[in-house]
Amino acid sequence: MSTIANEIYTVFDARRVKTPELKNVDLAVNAIVGLFKNRIPRLPAYRRRAARIEAMEPEVQSLSDAGLREEIEKLKAEAKLGNLDTSSFAGKTRRRQTDRAAADALMNRGFALIREASKRSLGKRPFAVQLMGAMAIVDGFVIEMATGEGKTLTAALASTLLAWSGRPVHVITVNDYLVARDAELNRPLFEMCGVTVGHVVHETDQHERLDMYRRGVVYVTSKELVADFLRDQIMMGAMRSSTQTVVGMMLGQSIRSRMLVPGLFRTIADEADSLLIDEAVTPLIISNSPNDEPNTDRYRRADALARKLVIHRDFTVDRTVRSVDLTERGKERLEELAAEEGGGFWAGARRREELVTQALVALNCFHLDEHYMITPEGKIVIIDEFTGRVMADRSWRHGLHQAIEIKEAQKVTSDKENLARISFQKFFRQYPSMAGMTGTVWESRGEMWQIYRRALVRIPTNRPCIRKLLPTRMFSTGDAKWDAVVERVKEIHKTGAPILIGTRSVWASEEVSKRLTAAGLVHRVLNARQDAEEANIIAEAGQLGRITVATNMAGRGTDILLGRGVVELGGLHVIATEPHGSGRIDRQLFGRAGRQGDPGCAQMFASIEDDLFNRNARFVRRFWRFVGANRLIRWAQWKADHLARFNRKQVLRADDWMDQSLPF
Repeated sequence: MSTIANEIYTVFDARRVKTPELKNVDLAVNAIVGLFKNRIPRLPAYRRRAARIEAMEPEVQSLSDAGLREEIEKLKAEAKLGNLDTSSFAGKTRRRQTDRAAADALMNRGFALIREASKRSLGKRPFAVQLMGAMAIVDGFVIEMATGEGKTLTAALASTLLAWSGRPVHVITVNDYLVARDAELNRPLFEMCGVTVGHVVHETDQHERLDMYRRGVVYVTSKELVADFLRDQIMMGAMRSSTQTVVGMMLGQSIRSRMLVPGLFRTIADEADSLLIDEAVTPLIISNSPNDEPNTDRYRRADALARKLVIHRDFTVDRTVRSVDLTERGKERLEELAAEEGGGFWAGARRREELVTQALVALNCFHLDEHYMITPEGKIVIIDEFTGRVMADRSWRHGLHQAIEIKEAQKVTSDKENLARISFQKFFRQYPSMAGMTGTVWESRGEMWQIYRRALVRIPTNRPCIRKLLPTRMFSTGDAKWDAVVERVKEIHKTGAPILIGTRSVWASEEVSKRLTAAGLVHRVLNARQDAEEANIIAEAGQLGRITVATNMAGRGTDILLGRGVVELGGLHVIATEPHGSGRIDRQLFGRAGRQGDPGCAQMFASIEDDLFNRNARFVRRFWRFVGANRLIRWAQWKADHLARFNRKQVLRADDWMDQSLPF
C-alpha cells in the first residue's frame, strides 16, 4: 500500500498552485520579504561548510572503495529518515537550530563522500564553489553560477544527495543531447553513490519511460516531462484528487502500471532563467488532429481578403506585442469584400474579422527565418526566440499556424483539438521542492520570488574573471552595423584569436555569414538549421583562428575550451550583433568569453534599426547620439522586460483563477 501511495504522491494534489496571487498589502509585504530573502548574506555560511568538507578530505581519502560505499549506505539510511532534509528548519528556537546544525553536519559528511566518489569515478575533484552551489541547491535556492564554472557537476552532486531520500529527482535541461550526455557522463558517480540514473528523450518509448521515471535521478527536458504529465492526466480521466486516485489504484492495478510520472517531488532546473522566466508562460498542449482539414478554404479566403486591406488605413500593427487591430474603415471595407463573397460564412462580422485579423498578423508580425523556418519537407516550424532552436512539434493556436502556412504557400495542417494543457509556470509551481541554476538570473530575482517563492544565491567564480568588456558601438543603419562587424572580425582574425559572433535570428546569422564569405573569411554557422551539430560546433569555437556565427547562445550547455596558444592571443572574442529583449541574454552570450579565469573580450554592435528598438523605442531611438547607446539599450530592454513581466503576470492570474474556481 505504501508503494502505491508513493507512486501517486503529489501527481494530483500538486495541481493546486501553492503560491496564490497576492493583492494590496499582502503583495507589498511579500515583495519586502523577497527583497530581504535575496539580500541575506548566505555565502559566508556556505564557505564555512565548504571548509569543513575540505577538512574531512584526508579521512575520506583513506577509505577503501568498499569502505566508501559502506559510509554512503549509512548516510542514505539517515536521508530516508529525513535527517538530511533542511527545508523544514525555518524557526528560531534552540530546538530547531540544533536540528539544523545536526542536519548540516550530516549533509557536510554526505558531500565529502560524494566528492570523493566523484574523484574516483569521474576523475573530477569538485571545487569549493561547486560544493557551495550544490549545498544551496539542496537548500532549495536558485543559484547563479558563471558560464564554465561546472554547473553540470554541481547539479550531479546535489541530485545525488537529494536522491538518497528515496524519491525521484528530476534534473531539467535544455535539449535531448544534453539530457543523454549528462546522464551518461555522471552515471559512474551515481552508481558509486548507490543511486540509479535514467534519462528521457523524444525517442524513448513508453515502456522505457515507465522504467526511467522510477529511477533516483532522471534527466529530462521540460517538454518531455510536462507532456508525459499531461498524458497521465488524460489517462486518469475523472480521477482528479489524490483520494480518488488512491482508491482507484487500490481497486485496480492497471492504472498504476500505465502512469508515466510517479509523482512530482524534487526538481533542479538547468538554465532556470530561461525555463522559469522566459518560457514560463509557454503552454504545453496535448492535442489530436482530425484526418481532414475542413477549414482550409476559409483560411485561404481570409488570407486573400487580408491582402486587399491597406496598412494604416484599414488596420494598424503593434509590433511590440505582435497584434493587429482593424480600424472602423477597415471593418467597413471587410464587410464590402465579404458581401462580394455572397454572404454565407462571411456574413458574420465576428467570424470574418477574427480570421482576417489572424491572416494580417501572419503577414505583418511574423517573419521567415526569424520567428519560423521552413523544413526541406515543407513544414513550418517555430524558432524559439530565446534559444534560437527549432521548437519541434509545436504550433501556434487559433488559426495563426495555418495562416502562416498559407502565407508561405505550404501545405495547410489540420486544426488541433486540445485534450490537455498547462503552462510551464504552473507546472513547476507544483513541486514541493524546487531549485535551479543558471549563469544569469539576478535581474529577475523579484519575479523568481513572486512566482515560485525561490530566493537566489550568487556563487562566486573559482578564479577571478578577467574578461574585457569593450564599449558598445551604435550605428544609424543595419548595413553600417554589418560592415563594422565584418571589419572588426577581419581585425581580430589577423591575430589568430577565435571569434564567436552572436545573432538574434536565423536571418541575421545568414546575413553576417554572407558578408563574411564575401570578405573571404572562413567560418561555421550555428542556427536552427544546424541544431543537430550544435555541440560539435560550439566545442570547437575556441580553437586558433576559428570564426563561429551562432544564434542566441543562452542555454547551449557546451563549454568552449580554448585551443593551444589562444590564451596568449587574448582568449575568445565575443561579438554581439544585436541587443536582446533582456539584458540577461546578452550577459549569457558575453559569459562565453573569459570562463574559469581565462582571458576574453566581449563587445556589442547595434543599430537603431534593430528589432529591440523598432518594437520598444521607436521614438527615442532617433536621438540615440544624445541619449547614448548604452542608455538607449537599457531603456528598450526595460520596456521589453516590463511587457514580458506583464504577460507572465496575466498568465499567473489565469492559472490561479482556474485552480481556485474549478472543482477538480
